[in-house]
Amino acid sequence: MRYAPEHKDAARAKLVDAAGRGFRRLGFGGIGVDGLAKEAGMTSGAFYGHFGSKAEAFEAAAVAGLVELRAAIAGLQEREGERWLATFVDFYLSTKRTCELGESCALQSLTPEVARAAPATRAAYEAELLRIVDAVAGGVPGASLEARRKLAWSILAMLAGGVTLARASDDPKVGGKIAAGLKASIATLADSAGR
Repeated sequence: MRYAPEHKDAARAKLVDAAGRGFRRLGFGGIGVDGLAKEAGMTSGAFYGHFGSKAEAFEAAAVAGLVELRAAIAGLQEREGERWLATFVDFYLSTKRTCELGESCALQSLTPEVARAAPATRAAYEAELLRIVDAVAGGVPGASLEARRKLAWSILAMLAGGVTLARASDDPKVGGKIAAGLKASIATLADSAGR
């Protein structure tokens, strides 16, 4: 039986989404093709109909996670105007800090795995990361694009690093202190860039 192209695209999207959850929760080495297929409600044979390897699925999932982040940033900028950054920081340091690991942000949870991935995966991830930096830079203060990009890198690094530290802590109060410190520091950075 032949499926319509839309069916194949929908199945691939479902598999990429499921792979993203699996890789976030268990890491690249902690889940195999069978587990990824099961996460998507598919067979391993169906998996190989979309991806030639687990590494190929990882690349697709990692990049898709960053595309999702960039879309969320653009949506916040459109809806919240100048308040977008405060809303984004609050969301990232609350919901994305405390959600189930499979639903965490790819920037925070998959970046360490990408660092160990093949050069092609790192290049694809970097290309999307640069788009995220430009999206953030488009909504922060600064005298020049270069200054806004520097601020964007700082914000993203602080958020991803802070959530990583908070998730590694056993005490939720420590995570809360990390989040409070980062919120204040990011607000200070953004305020000083706007002067």
